[in-house]
Amino acid sequence: MQREDHRLRQQALLRSPTEIDPVEAALAIAAEDDPAADVLGVRARIDAFARTAAERAAGTGNPFRRLDAVNSVLFGDLGLRGEVGTYHDPESSFLHRVLDRRRGIPLSLTLLFLEAARAAGFAGRVVALPGRAVARIDFDGRTLWVDPFDGGAPITPEDCRELVARRSGRPGLFRPELLEGAAPLDVVARMLLNLKRAYLAREDYERALAAVERLILVRPRDAREIRDRGILHGYLGQTGRAVFDLSQYLELEPTAPDAAAVRGRLDRLLRRSEPAGRSGGGRLD
Repeated sequence: MQREDHRLRQQALLRSPTEIDPVEAALAIAAEDDPAADVLGVRARIDAFARTAAERAAGTGNPFRRLDAVNSVLFGDLGLRGEVGTYHDPESSFLHRVLDRRRGIPLSLTLLFLEAARAAGFAGRVVALPGRAVARIDFDGRTLWVDPFDGGAPITPEDCRELVARRSGRPGLFRPELLEGAAPLDVVARMLLNLKRAYLAREDYERALAAVERLILVRPRDAREIRDRGILHGYLGQTGRAVFDLSQYLELEPTAPDAAAVRGRLDRLLRRSEPAGRSGGGRLD
């Protein structure tokens, strides 16, 4: 399947009126960047380890023993691990590469963990904490929070609060309602944000632009993503598109803190007096 076909499949998924499957979306996103990825084969690998987790968890009503069964498959048999050094590696967001390398970022490991946990009888959701994704799993009226990046260790709400403070440096970003779990479309947006940041760190502006375009499918009125798309169009010499996006940003956010800087960038693009997108404000963040 060609990259364009994978993009069309993603668009269909992201625009679907039904609830999206984040794992299916993750596989589609990975396949656009790596058209040779065997999506069906990866799906089969995920289903296989999920079945093993279900078999090991069978017969116990103790949620902690069920969790041990899940962890024994993912972090024992498969040897999955979290690795801080992979945060800015795009492949750490791609499930097929995570399974091959046995290393991933919190969100990719959480998605794989939840596939096994659901097969083992848990209801589960991604908890999208600022700076760290963890999992919420429920069984027979009992709720557990788990950190797949730390080998599936059970954590408490207070641990989650401390994670936010440590990862973001801003304890006030923690809100108790985050512990309920994120909507699937918000999980996909988080996935794309991770990918965007990884490509920006590598100055791979074409792929960063592709991630932003998919983000705008998820959040069509997100002014910051429209601004960033405009800046990336400018970096890539696509002046007309850059002007359109930056103008739209200023219409949506005329009093934004960076509005003056974006207006300056827009003026330079319109005058074409210097290379598009290479100077001025409008920081990507």
